[in-house]
Amino acid sequence: MIRSDATRNRAKVLAAAELVLGEQGLTARMDEIARRAGVGVGTVYRHFATKEALYAAIVTARVDLLLQQADRLRTTGEPATAFFTFVTRIVVDATTKKALTEALRDAGIDVKAGRSDQRTRMHEALTALLQDAQRAGAVRPDVDMPTVLALLRGASLAAESGDYPVPVLDRALAVLFDGLRPRPA
Repeated sequence: MIRSDATRNRAKVLAAAELVLGEQGLTARMDEIARRAGVGVGTVYRHFATKEALYAAIVTARVDLLLQQADRLRTTGEPATAFFTFVTRIVVDATTKKALTEALRDAGIDVKAGRSDQRTRMHEALTALLQDAQRAGAVRPDVDMPTVLALLRGASLAAESGDYPVPVLDRALAVLFDGLRPRPA
């Protein structure tokens, strides 16, 4: 069993590493990550043997957070709000992951390797949210998962690669969502 202080330290290291990576890319030093996390550099290396392992863990943690949000939305939210909020979160998350993805790619790390369980869980969560929204009449019945995934990929790539201001992204998502909603009879 992992001690609670070790769990807290790991979370602090992940958060600090994500910030430092966003600022410095792979040139970031482990001692700087440790300083920002408020831990010793030995603590960083105890949890992550290499910088690449640390950055790969960041990606895994981000997906886990998205999965947790999907679960919360599904159990506490109204189906339409849950679906559209989750799609928005995925696209907004893409705006902040560019530096991380580029750094991992530059280091030769495949951010998708070894994450098949997470991909499966993400697909299941998105499918459940879509089906709930369709049953509630909030999403057109002819919209299937391949369509949602294609739209998500396009919106996420645009958010990740473009320097669009928030109002532009908001309008783009509003247009996307209008296309997913049922047409008036």
